[in-house]
Amino acid sequence: MRKIAVLCDFDGTVARDDVGNLLFKSFTNNGEAMEVVERWKRGEISSREMLEKEASLARVDRETLDRFLGERCLDPYFKDFHDFARRRGMEVVIVSDGLDYYVEKMLVHNGLGHLDFYANRLEFNGNGGFGVSFPWHNLLECTDCGCCKTHHLFRYRDEGYYIIYVGDGLSDRCPCETADFVFAKGDLLTHCRSEGIAHVEYDNFRDVEREVLGRFFLADGESAEA
Repeated sequence: MRKIAVLCDFDGTVARDDVGNLLFKSFTNNGEAMEVVERWKRGEISSREMLEKEASLARVDRETLDRFLGERCLDPYFKDFHDFARRRGMEVVIVSDGLDYYVEKMLVHNGLGHLDFYANRLEFNGNGGFGVSFPWHNLLECTDCGCCKTHHLFRYRDEGYYIIYVGDGLSDRCPCETADFVFAKGDLLTHCRSEGIAHVEYDNFRDVEREVLGRFFLADGESAEA
């Protein structure tokens, strides 16, 4: 049986909402962060520059941030999909151009703290603000994203994995172009359609589970109840 790694975006994919966008919208004044996001969407700044500017505008203490994160939810079917995948020997990995702090908090809250994930690093500065650092930036001589998702995709491919990619946003455009199989919704769906990239449209991880089961396992004779 082939080795399969499922690489998943976080904001709007594993998480039901775009947590990073809501965070900066909630904890900056007068929607300042939204103009920064629009500049990124127009291609005027990179995602790293966007995050640095958003972080410089935000003011929130750790306790308040934790309460905010406690109100955010994962895709209601993600944990079921994770369990389904692990029973079949698949690796499930999160690759995010968001912030490690909220990714980890939400995974732990949902009993998924053991999952491997890669994201940009949130750093509290002690005066109600914070900064961001980028341990996974510019690893392929590309400065578009803070966290280079394609670098992680190539690493798993070099280890012999067939790559399934699940995403929804603009930061997923690069990895979807080199993945073996793509699930897309939102802005990523629009990109795949416009660029002629083979994909399967999905709404939630129940859709992903059904497609993976039918395409990769039932074809090998596995029972649908397995």
